[in-house]
Amino acid sequence: MSFVRPSLGWSAFLLVFLVLVGCTRGGDGNVTPTGTLATGQTSTPGVAQGRVVAYASVNVEERTQGRLTRLTIVPNHPVVSAGDTVVFSVLAYDEAGQPIAAGELDVEWRATDPQVGTMTASGILRAGVQRGVFDRAVQVTVSQMVEGRRVSVQALASVSIIGALSENDIARLEVLPSVVQLEPNGQTSFTPLAVDRSGVPVPGVDYTWEMLEPAAGSIAPGGRFTAGPQEGSFPAAIRVVAQKRSDLSQTATALIPVTILSLGAVQAPTKVNLFPQSISVRPGDVVEFRAIALDSRGNLVSNVQTQWRLAEPRAGSLDSRGQYSAGQISGTFPGVIEVTVQPLDFEGAPPLRATATITVLSPLDGKERLQSLVLAPQVLRLRPGESLRMTATALTNLGQVAAGATMTWSGDQSVVAVQPDGLVTALDRPGTYPDAVSALVTLSENGQVVTRQASGTVIILGPLARVEVVPQEVSVAPRQVVQFTFIAYDTQGIRLFDVLPQWEILDPAAGTIDDGGFFVAGAQPGQYEDVVRVTVRVIGGSGGGG
Repeated sequence: MSFVRPSLGWSAFLLVFLVLVGCTRGGDGNVTPTGTLATGQTSTPGVAQGRVVAYASVNVEERTQGRLTRLTIVPNHPVVSAGDTVVFSVLAYDEAGQPIAAGELDVEWRATDPQVGTMTASGILRAGVQRGVFDRAVQVTVSQMVEGRRVSVQALASVSIIGALSENDIARLEVLPSVVQLEPNGQTSFTPLAVDRSGVPVPGVDYTWEMLEPAAGSIAPGGRFTAGPQEGSFPAAIRVVAQKRSDLSQTATALIPVTILSLGAVQAPTKVNLFPQSISVRPGDVVEFRAIALDSRGNLVSNVQTQWRLAEPRAGSLDSRGQYSAGQISGTFPGVIEVTVQPLDFEGAPPLRATATITVLSPLDGKERLQSLVLAPQVLRLRPGESLRMTATALTNLGQVAAGATMTWSGDQSVVAVQPDGLVTALDRPGTYPDAVSALVTLSENGQVVTRQASGTVIILGPLARVEVVPQEVSVAPRQVVQFTFIAYDTQGIRLFDVLPQWEILDPAAGTIDDGGFFVAGAQPGQYEDVVRVTVRVIGGSGGGG
């Protein structure tokens, strides 16, 4: 994969901030707040070619009120299909670990890497078309006014982009019911449903259940949940993962919140919830419907008799357990699934009914034909003169590898040299070059020649030129811990990952810092300008791209 995480284990760090770097040092070693950065050509004594120096300031002060100090981005590393959207949110905490109300904060989002896609200021990302892992590519800036002064903190999240979804790929995972409220030691059963981009259930999917909050209860492999003995609210109690048997890379995850609350004795049911309420299927698809009876307090009424009925036989078939098999006739059948629930423990209680709507879509064309060409990797990150082989896989509409396909490789000769077997060698032209490498597949189908083409992006890395310290300025309480990190760029503004930092504290009174950038403030309040220094160098080189 062309976008990779750094090899320093930063994914284990708890806190990451991002601001622009501020200051450099002149050749005499004195602080010069110029707002620029030292480069590989800096005259700073002891800084060799291929190294970049950057600084950060620390203000150690006693706190009289809670201040914004830590952010958590949710999700922190989503997996999204090319072209799809994901909504980010951020949780803010003060130095005591208490959450800060959103109304007290200003929040702004941006993408630090343009290839990850487009990002709105409110946190909605539309993923780009390039597949790969985009490390720390989403940034959030959260600001708070404290005693007339604006305090800002940044955090970063990574994004993995996979190929655009096709038919019968898992687009999302739905769980029925999606939210539960039970009495202590109560029980319920969950029904997971992996669906494609059209809302059609995906066949051949395995589901794995996991309790993330054991205090909430326990769950059996089939999705039967038993609540714990203690009341409480558990917003991420259960995780279920769907995985397609025929393609293990096809997965989706869902979290289920659970509330455990004593509501008194269970009463006669007053409503029945039927899941799903409306669904689209293709001929032959199988869906299990589930009916849940609840009383007026939200308690689950379990001792009931359930009867299922299919109102329109043309829609398919429905068995006595609520398992529906789609028929061959396309169309929408409103209220075609009917369920009647009769409580058994409450004499004279009336039966409850619910219905669901089915839409049967047209069947997929069963003829196998060349549909797509997939490049791996789709983005190459190379230094000048470095080579890497790309592979191209021709796929049919049924997801099978096309047999007998002929592959031809080509490339932008001003950027790369491409061999007939897909070996790509970068020339000495740092920059980003979309569609610099192309593959053309040719296949004969029923006497006709069918072709498909796919292109990949080449990123040629230049010398290390700029570093952004993270954060560039921070206010902390005595003995408070903050993590500093950095982002390195080449001469073209391209992110570099194969680099190593060396952290230093120029005034021991300010505190201490370790090799990972974790800073512990000193005991005495004070303002320390440019007291944190990081020297970044390229791994295994003296100025080449990382």
